[in-house]
Amino acid sequence: MYICAILESMTFLRPEILTALFLLAIPLIVHLFEFRIFKPTAFTNLLFLEKLKNEQHRYRRLKKWLILMLRLGYFAGLILAFALPTILSDQRENQDAPVSLIYIDNSFSTNAKNTSGGTLLSAVKEELYQWSKTLDEDQISWFSNDGQYPNQSPKAFQTSILTLTAGPKQLSPQQVVLKAEQIFDRLEAKNRQLIWFTDYHNWAWPEDVSNIEITLRPMGMADRSNICLEEALLDRSNPNSTRLNVLVTNTLNKEISSTIRVYLEDNLYAQTGASLRPGQNKIIGFDMGMIDEPKGFVSIEDRGLSYDDTLYFNMPQQPQIKILSIGEASTSVLSPIFEQSDFEFASVTLNKLDYTELKAQNLIILDQLTSFSSPLLAALKQHLTHGGGLVIIPKITALDATQGLISEFALGRVISANNTAKKIIEINARDPFYSTIFERDVAEFQYPTIGRSFDVQSTATSLMSFDQGGSYLLNKDNIFLFTGPISGPATNFDQSPLSVATMIQIARQTQVFPKPYYATTSQSSTASETSNNAQKSILAGSLVADQVVVLARGNQQLIPRQKESKGQIELDFSGLEFSAGHYVAKLEQNELEWFSFNHPRDESHGTVNPPELDTTRIKTSKDIDQVMHLINQKHQGQQLWFWFVIFALICFLAEMLILKQSS
Repeated sequence: MYICAILESMTFLRPEILTALFLLAIPLIVHLFEFRIFKPTAFTNLLFLEKLKNEQHRYRRLKKWLILMLRLGYFAGLILAFALPTILSDQRENQDAPVSLIYIDNSFSTNAKNTSGGTLLSAVKEELYQWSKTLDEDQISWFSNDGQYPNQSPKAFQTSILTLTAGPKQLSPQQVVLKAEQIFDRLEAKNRQLIWFTDYHNWAWPEDVSNIEITLRPMGMADRSNICLEEALLDRSNPNSTRLNVLVTNTLNKEISSTIRVYLEDNLYAQTGASLRPGQNKIIGFDMGMIDEPKGFVSIEDRGLSYDDTLYFNMPQQPQIKILSIGEASTSVLSPIFEQSDFEFASVTLNKLDYTELKAQNLIILDQLTSFSSPLLAALKQHLTHGGGLVIIPKITALDATQGLISEFALGRVISANNTAKKIIEINARDPFYSTIFERDVAEFQYPTIGRSFDVQSTATSLMSFDQGGSYLLNKDNIFLFTGPISGPATNFDQSPLSVATMIQIARQTQVFPKPYYATTSQSSTASETSNNAQKSILAGSLVADQVVVLARGNQQLIPRQKESKGQIELDFSGLEFSAGHYVAKLEQNELEWFSFNHPRDESHGTVNPPELDTTRIKTSKDIDQVMHLINQKHQGQQLWFWFVIFALICFLAEMLILKQSS
């Protein structure tokens, strides 16, 4: 009954081959010729063998019929096998033909070396190229992290796949599924089959794949040992020298030594060796002095991923530090201090203050104000949030106002007002604030005297202290609080060289240096303001009529979003795709500034997350041929051709055994 049920549900995918069954007549005809009738001649003395002869004749006839059946069996088995007998799936009649879509993860992590010495991506490209050569005119649909290619011919596919390179983008599993659904919708596919080539870097199973059947094609084992130039920072705290600090990370398996080189304008400037331990982050510093070259790059020797072995940077010109003093009690002291070309100083009374100007300032000085409105406090907090600095010079007679201001910024509390003159006797030279100013011992420094001051209890860092206890200058989160005036009766702080060094250093603490480099890819313009600010820069200059600033690198030209205000041009790089390297900002034929771009280092980190293979919803395959076979087999049903081949082989071996025994 079971065999009958199988035969009833069985069909042939290539029924035209069944016409070859007429060839079964050949062994039948050959067999019938062996049954020709011969006229017997009797010999008297052999009559006793008649009975034996009849028995042998019947045995020989039975053997010949058995050989005939076996021959017909293996010939029929081979013919039926080539006709591809199949038991159709119960759901095949209600299913559309499968539509296959290939996704190739071509993120930088696929440039890791495989066991044969090539990269994971190059091995996949070769596999797909060879597979496409076996196709006739079938259409191939595929996509990668940075491109979509529906319905390509095999020739077009071969051209596209050979030009595929690794890039900085890596789609999340959910993004892969969303892109696949969009392409399937365009193809109007119902039976959706996604073939997913992945190296399992930061891989996870998508949340919703109810409409797509996924087959994973692992890219193979890889050596994940890698050294990464993570980031480069320019330390310009010392106005006489610039220091380049390079952060090096690694995923090594053993300790190695590597060489790091710094190039300026493609010329070797410095190099040093570094011993790297597995998993250890290391900062390598280079003293750059007072260099004039606008751009350069750092490189390191590494056998791992190549994209993170070079880090481009530039040495942008420093814009002026903008300082605004609200109040004019100390203007006669502050104005000469900030008359250098590095600073842009302005003073305004509180009643004439334009709050919109606060956004453009690096440093705001509250100069002996007697009241502080809520809008002013809100504007000052926003100014601090954006990296600005604040200096508070109190009005001794305005105790309540000073106490409210100090409490508002969590600087502590005022204990009392002190009308007795105090001498400054200690400078916190160990603090980074003063460490770059004083190169010698400050014990014999001639300290100034402050006529009146507040006694303040605070957790902020004390930078200058009185002889009778208490602090004269406190620092917390870029807020600098003087507990007394910087000029006035019995106060000679304004006549001391210490006042110039301190105020200039405070201003430099709020100095915003242009970034040494930017990311090649960024979030879109709909991202948060903080993320957008990370992709913005300011140029000195102005735009006339239809002029635009163009970023150029060789033949590549990009036009960022830009706006001009008060003699400055703000460039917004977000939403643009850059190559790693240097770009020059041009206004018509004039070169304004150099900008450097580097790929994000996300692909140098993360983990390899292969799935649990015993999970029923996850299917994996060793190559593209096997994937296509599994997809077609599921749609076509269970194929039985191999059983017919086995049957034919058994018949052939049985015939050989019978013939051998007869001989």
